[in-house]
Amino acid sequence: MTTLVGDRRADFGWMCVSGALDMQPSDYAHVGELMGLPMSQTFFYGTVRDADGNIWNPMRRFTADGGPERLLLQTNRERASIGIHPAGRHAASCAGSQRLLAGDEIRFSSAPDATGEPFHMRATAKDLTWVEHGLMELHGTAVPPGLHWHLPDREQGMYYISQIYEVEGHVAGHEVHGFIPMDQLWMRGTIYQDDIFVGRGAEIIWYTWATRYEDGTFDGGHFLVGHRNLGFAVRYDERGHVAATTNVDGRVTLDGDGPWPATIEVVADGEHWEFLPDDRGRMTDLMPIPNPQVEGRWRRRGDTRRPRHWSAWGEIAPSHGLERAR
Repeated sequence: MTTLVGDRRADFGWMCVSGALDMQPSDYAHVGELMGLPMSQTFFYGTVRDADGNIWNPMRRFTADGGPERLLLQTNRERASIGIHPAGRHAASCAGSQRLLAGDEIRFSSAPDATGEPFHMRATAKDLTWVEHGLMELHGTAVPPGLHWHLPDREQGMYYISQIYEVEGHVAGHEVHGFIPMDQLWMRGTIYQDDIFVGRGAEIIWYTWATRYEDGTFDGGHFLVGHRNLGFAVRYDERGHVAATTNVDGRVTLDGDGPWPATIEVVADGEHWEFLPDDRGRMTDLMPIPNPQVEGRWRRRGDTRRPRHWSAWGEIAPSHGLERAR
């Protein structure tokens, strides 16, 4: 890309860097500053499906200040779209929760005196356990390596780490299989309020995704496409081979029924990827928000492998535009 007029000092036009991460549990125990950025929050979230193909989306968010965020459990079981499941209201909040590094594992647990059903998570570089007492229990193994990316900016920089786990277990009495990423974000303030993505209308597409195919192969990663130079693709396979690039483009085509996509396309180093929205994948109970969340599946264009289970939790931001403006 040719630049005729340079950016100001320490401004790279929202250019990111991304790559593989040799994840260690101590990475998630670090709640201090990193690269001049304060730790903002840790996320456990993802997609599992039951034997009938229904989606279950659990999420917990641990803020640096120990805020009272609650379990968000969503499903499209017996629904035409993904909505909030009432059972999540009985789970303890994250207020006063404990974060502890014990040997080779990081542990999160509800406060001993918390109101509601207790929870605990434990994760190593190899495995994950997530228990919401009386509601959900998931166990799984890491799909290495971890991934990370950095958006340098003088005021609204971000650093993000992620480890994807392949899990099975049960949710609300239903056996499930799928993927749970464990992510941690360093930035000033709160995502979607003090960031570039929504705060400055920069993002168009942002997804974390993973697919296990029936032949045992795997694809997963992160896609981000936005305005100016914002964007990257970091993806990997079952061999742990990672491809990372900022040479990305993308576009969204709406389906004509509100701010929901008919298709999403990402081109990374000339390789074309397409997002297939789930027919019941709209997270309608989260609306109205500027970045509608939509479940589905990512695949390389023309890929005919049959998926066994998959997750693609992410978003578009139609009010920011449907393709890049550099």
